[in-house]
Amino acid sequence: MRLTFFLTFFIGISIFSNPVRSQGPVNQIDSLKSLVSNTSDSTLADIYNQISWNYRNINIDSSIHFAQRALDLSRQLGYLNGVNHSLNYLGIAFRNRSNYSKALELFFEALKSSEYSKDLEEISYTLINIGNIYIFQTNYEGAIDYFQRALENAKMIDNQNIIAYCYLNLGRSMAGLKQYAKAEENYRKAQEIRTKMNDLEGIVISNVDIAELYIKQNLPDKALKLLQENLVNVKLMDHKSTLSYSYINIARAYLIKNRLAQAKEYVKKSMVINETHGLKNNETQALQLLSEILEESKDYNQALTFFKKYVAAKDSIFNEQNTRKIESLHAQYQLEKTEVETRFLREQTHLNEVIIKRQRAIIILVVIASLLFLTVAVVAFWSSNERKKLNAKIEEQKEQAYKHNNDLIDINSEKNNLIRILSHDLRAPINNIKGLTELHQIDHKEDFSESENQTLNLIKSESDRILSMISKILNVEALNVESKATKAEKVNITKVLDDTLVSFSTTAKTKQIKIDKKYDEVGLYILGDRVHLYQVLENLVSNALKFSKPETAITIGLQMVKNTVQVSIQDQGPGLTDEDREKIFKKFQTLSAKPTGNEVSTGLGLSIVKKYVEQMNGKIWYESELGIGTNFTVEFSLA
Repeated sequence: MRLTFFLTFFIGISIFSNPVRSQGPVNQIDSLKSLVSNTSDSTLADIYNQISWNYRNINIDSSIHFAQRALDLSRQLGYLNGVNHSLNYLGIAFRNRSNYSKALELFFEALKSSEYSKDLEEISYTLINIGNIYIFQTNYEGAIDYFQRALENAKMIDNQNIIAYCYLNLGRSMAGLKQYAKAEENYRKAQEIRTKMNDLEGIVISNVDIAELYIKQNLPDKALKLLQENLVNVKLMDHKSTLSYSYINIARAYLIKNRLAQAKEYVKKSMVINETHGLKNNETQALQLLSEILEESKDYNQALTFFKKYVAAKDSIFNEQNTRKIESLHAQYQLEKTEVETRFLREQTHLNEVIIKRQRAIIILVVIASLLFLTVAVVAFWSSNERKKLNAKIEEQKEQAYKHNNDLIDINSEKNNLIRILSHDLRAPINNIKGLTELHQIDHKEDFSESENQTLNLIKSESDRILSMISKILNVEALNVESKATKAEKVNITKVLDDTLVSFSTTAKTKQIKIDKKYDEVGLYILGDRVHLYQVLENLVSNALKFSKPETAITIGLQMVKNTVQVSIQDQGPGLTDEDREKIFKKFQTLSAKPTGNEVSTGLGLSIVKKYVEQMNGKIWYESELGIGTNFTVEFSLA
């Protein structure tokens, strides 16, 4: 069995220009620190920001420390440009620490601040930073959109530094999409600009990206040659993250060449740097790579050990909580944009009221004009000019409101893309994990010990858990965008209910819970959607088993009432509190009761159930008694 899964992270990405090109970051830091004692006000804030920038790939804690000092001083002075830089530098530091939700929060704050100041250069830098979060989440199409917007701005203001960064990051996005020719084209454009700027740091970083591209194209010799030549300058600059990532790529190249001892040596060098400097992204890739090397060396026990460490490290970066936080940040940004649009509309209304008042004044002046023609003519001319100015201002406000509305649409689309990419791109590798594990158990059934079988079963159960979470997230997203009513068809609800109970028989047996069927096997038909009906019943039965204690029973009822069919699911769980009743059908709301078998609850199931029931023109209600249990009932029209 091969334990190979692909998760691409990129090394630290430069965003702001560096005023001293001929020195390495360490020398620059020393030079800048020598200026601190003799500097004050906004210049001191700029120095703090430059120190933070140079520390970003050397010492993340120091980078955060100086960026925070710059931010506090800039806010105290009302220095908006310093605030924008500080927010971006803090975001970069937290991104290098793999705290993407915190980084994205800071980048959005920087974007709002730079938009307020109408600083096109600062807006471009921030768009690049946000795009890089998309790269780390493997949403390459979303990242490309941000980089192209930044590139357009950079070309308008002819900022070569920003243009180089845009090409570099477009290359990384293309590499992620496996469009290697386009990736190399963009890397070369970035490197050409850096060479003209005599920017050694930019050249070194782009060399690492080009070498990684060679590895993806199965050209290990070219990659090794470029990486070994590049190491001298990487060490000279004392870039810890770049050095660590260079070692990882050297190890990858040696693995392709099947020189396992050298591959193992370099990946361990990377792991030492990662542990010392808290480089979680690189740590995750190093653990995955070491697992692959050990597997090729036939050391399967050690390979499995490091693979588990890799999965744990990856989950600490990309988990459901981080995904929710990122979605929340997008929603918050959208809400604030909506408030800005509302403010513009109010201002427009106020301007209209002013126009009406002025028009009334004109009418009065026209009446007076019959007596004082010359005076009226002067006043009318003045009023006409004022009206034109006000109308022009109204048109400007309308145009701004239209632009903001389009921005809100883009942001919502980007949020939806992020959720779909995160969910869909995770599903395939997780299914592979589960499938390969099952095949391995079948092919080598008698070769594994009880402990090894437990480990493999754990991998399968954890895969099922993550797949369930992904399915529920996708269901919620589908419900959010679904605009058409569900197509009604004749569905055998008895058959769907029986199939649902059969699928949960193993779970019930494991928890020693009896499923008591209180209905006849005669087929009853309803008008609805079979897939949605199955998901409704599956969620309700799953919840009943999840919150019932072992050695209890759940009771399933099915009956015809007048022209409807009712299904009831009665459990012997803890029941619902008053607080539970208020939020029971809301999304992402977990109730007070906890699953009795260490199962996971996402807080999405009942919200999905209610939406599907309503789409099928049905009804859902519940009866609950605290300490006794809960009975959920769904009702549909009889076919």
